[in-house]
Amino acid sequence: MALETNPSSGTDGTADNLRAVLAAAERFAAAVEARSIALMLRLDVTMAQLRALTTIRRRGRANGRELAAALKLTPGAVVAICDHLEGRGYLRRVADADDRRITWFALTEQGAAALKASPATDVAKSRTKAVLARLTKEEREGFIKVANAFADAVESVLRPDTGVDSDGTSAR
Repeated sequence: MALETNPSSGTDGTADNLRAVLAAAERFAAAVEARSIALMLRLDVTMAQLRALTTIRRRGRANGRELAAALKLTPGAVVAICDHLEGRGYLRRVADADDRRITWFALTEQGAAALKASPATDVAKSRTKAVLARLTKEEREGFIKVANAFADAVESVLRPDTGVDSDGTSAR
């Protein structure tokens, strides 16, 4: 969607267009947040712990350095998160067969089952796939660009330099 240029205002797009885009972005973020909160409550984990679990699920496994980079956390924070998740039975540490210096974090069967999508989530994913399948190539490319920029903006509050902890609370 191209925003119109209003030469008299000196800004790109109209205020109404920008408000509509912001409202849609906030609605999307609220839907994702609601799903994350429901999952956190069901699993009894923090947001940082949930992010670790979903990152490991997406990657198949991760070592501490990879997980710290993906979550934008310190290695020490990752160890504390994974200690808790291991204690809850959601993940296990696996020694690398070729390099004894590397330890992998992998989901346990319990962890994989805990993250298994509910029937409602499966329906939502199916509907989302149908919407995306109807997009043209150009619309999909635009969606990818906007979705990644949106994710970067949302994730930026999780970085240590923002004064916000990885669990979303104020660090001050």
